[in-house]
Amino acid sequence: MFFVIFFCFAWLFAAIFYIQPKVISKAENMIIFLIMLVISIHWNWIIYEELILVSISKSTGDYLSFLIFRSVIVPLAAIIYINIIQTNTTKLKTIIVTFGGAFCLFAFILLALAGDIIEMKHWNLIFDYLYFVLYFCAVLVIHYFYVATIQKEGNMT
Repeated sequence: MFFVIFFCFAWLFAAIFYIQPKVISKAENMIIFLIMLVISIHWNWIIYEELILVSISKSTGDYLSFLIFRSVIVPLAAIIYINIIQTNTTKLKTIIVTFGGAFCLFAFILLALAGDIIEMKHWNLIFDYLYFVLYFCAVLVIHYFYVATIQKEGNMT
């Protein structure tokens, strides 16, 4: 049941990204998606697999739900976020979108807890929320450095 929910949300995020007006180039979207995918995979690998602060269900459907969240939903949320932020937004809107986006991803953690996909062992939920806030801040920093590097090279596309 929760696999279907996560799968539908993954498609929903992909559809949102597809129909949203793109402010940054395809190359920037791809670079940000790949970098944020690597960060997401490594964060979850450290917290869930190595330190075992959170345990993942052994059920195939539940584990696939976790993988869809980690590898599809979270990086797609990052590029949706950067495309929203790069439109004409104020600093207040940036802060609101950052905390709102983090809460949106945090809701998936709550959904995973409700579906027994994950189980907290030595972990606090507030750490997940802080991680998602920092994750979105990292998106801004990575995009800033990417644009600065490309402009320095003189190859802005």
